[in-house]
Amino acid sequence: MEKIESFQIDHLKLERGLYMHRKDSVGSDGVVTTFDIRICKPYLDFVMDGAAMHTIEHLGASFLRSKSFYSDRIIYFGPMGCKTGFYLVISGDLGVEEISGTVREMFAWISVYEGLVPGATTEECGNAEYHDINEARRIAHQYYNEVLLHLDGTNTVYPLKCNKKNNTKT
Repeated sequence: MEKIESFQIDHLKLERGLYMHRKDSVGSDGVVTTFDIRICKPYLDFVMDGAAMHTIEHLGASFLRSKSFYSDRIIYFGPMGCKTGFYLVISGDLGVEEISGTVREMFAWISVYEGLVPGATTEECGNAEYHDINEARRIAHQYYNEVLLHLDGTNTVYPLKCNKKNNTKT
């Protein structure tokens, strides 16, 4: 079995950042782009608390689908199982340069959000009591200031693992 693309990224060298993860063809002429919003540096930084991630998921999805330039093209926004970031899936052939402004706006908005978490009632959510707005705001503020305001090639282009057979990048 071939390794999927995610497992070909060198997570020991992966920086906190914003990455274009993959582009997939859909139908005869459509493209869907997946972005990696990497909040934590694997194996060095903390991993995010589940309740805070859940809150960022609710706030981020609400922002992206109702307040962003791409609101009619959002397919998915949700957490990575490793608890180091989020995936954002958007309809269209996009790059980091095009989406970075929207991601900045989203995290700036989350960092100062006041009020009830959207969709956090027992009727709307499968685990409505599992939220932490204060930690979500802290994480969003830190990521915005330390990462999103300083995007460059070191945190927007994946480090790939070397193929041990011929020492080439895979």
